[in-house]
Amino acid sequence: MHQFAALEPSDLLDFSALIADCFNMDGEKCKEWVSRCDNDFWRVLKSQNGTLLGGLLRIPMAQWYHSKAVSMTGLAGVGVSASGRGLGAGQALMRETLQEFHDEGVALSALYGSTTSFYRRCGYERAGSNFTAEIPLRDITGRGGPLEVRPLTTETQKIAEQLQAEAVRGQACLLRGPYLWKRIRGPRGKVAQGFGFYRGDQMEGYVYLIKDSAGFGDNSLEVTDMTLPTPDAVQTFLGFLAGHRAFFHTATWPSAAGSAVLLALPEPWQYTLRLHEHWLLRIVNLKKALEERGYQRGAVGELHLRVQDPWFSSNTGAFILSVEDGRGTLVPGGRGDLGTDIRSLAALYSGFLRAEELALTGHLSGQPETLRLATHLFGGAVPELIDFF
Repeated sequence: MHQFAALEPSDLLDFSALIADCFNMDGEKCKEWVSRCDNDFWRVLKSQNGTLLGGLLRIPMAQWYHSKAVSMTGLAGVGVSASGRGLGAGQALMRETLQEFHDEGVALSALYGSTTSFYRRCGYERAGSNFTAEIPLRDITGRGGPLEVRPLTTETQKIAEQLQAEAVRGQACLLRGPYLWKRIRGPRGKVAQGFGFYRGDQMEGYVYLIKDSAGFGDNSLEVTDMTLPTPDAVQTFLGFLAGHRAFFHTATWPSAAGSAVLLALPEPWQYTLRLHEHWLLRIVNLKKALEERGYQRGAVGELHLRVQDPWFSSNTGAFILSVEDGRGTLVPGGRGDLGTDIRSLAALYSGFLRAEELALTGHLSGQPETLRLATHLFGGAVPELIDFF
């Protein structure tokens, strides 16, 4: 029998040491990371005699799906002690966590996993890609830009947050909370500098970056975040980077596969786009997930689902999803034309794969007309989540 609860202050040192060991981190830096987060966001699993077996960090957020914010709690720092590995402690930790999310009415859970196979056994599936773009600064022509660049202050940081919330609503993008903003401004114990791009008194875009300077060699700029919702903001960003080319060799930033910034460069050989990692998604509450999200304009239909979820009986069975006017309703019953497990449904839900492609995995089945209908209802947008957490 396991004990599952929020982190107690008395367990801080032992838990920090456990997580440091799991991720091969410096002990003091790990303690600082654990301490920066509210204890109520951490969950720990103990044995019956009180021995720490593992823990994880809950990050309450939401994800945008066709202009509707769907409740989502992200997971990070999932770790199990050496003594708990191979004894089912990891699955017990995930099961307790997901049950808590389900009881709270959370629709989705997302994470970046060090291994896919373990999280698949917990009902997660790859649902999107996180890329890193890199460009040699010498390949950016020109200097400066149409907007004025000013350092962000404590006050104007809030304006940047508001600008990001209003501008970034692409498929699967995050409705950020405080944890994400702390990570952007201070990743891995470093401090990122923020700069706003202004037209008069109006902020039109911004960037956060870290200047990784090792001397006069291959120094680099690491962009931790940017919001560039106008053509002038894009050009100002590129000009801003070009202004650093006397001392910095390259710039890197998190990117979607399709990016207006990369498209603004004259030639594709001027940049490199590398897959950083896939993120994984789990549908926790089927009804909420399908009814909270939006659907593409013009998508109309009635999809008869048959879903298997070994962890939640409420997600298992036959359902009818009716979509009209960008909204969906889910009721029990129907013919079960589209057979799927909860994992494959997550990849379809995010737009990562079409139903026809998922059918090739053997975890989703249906007649060709049913697969086309599923793609019609869930498609129309590629997941654009680039935040790492």
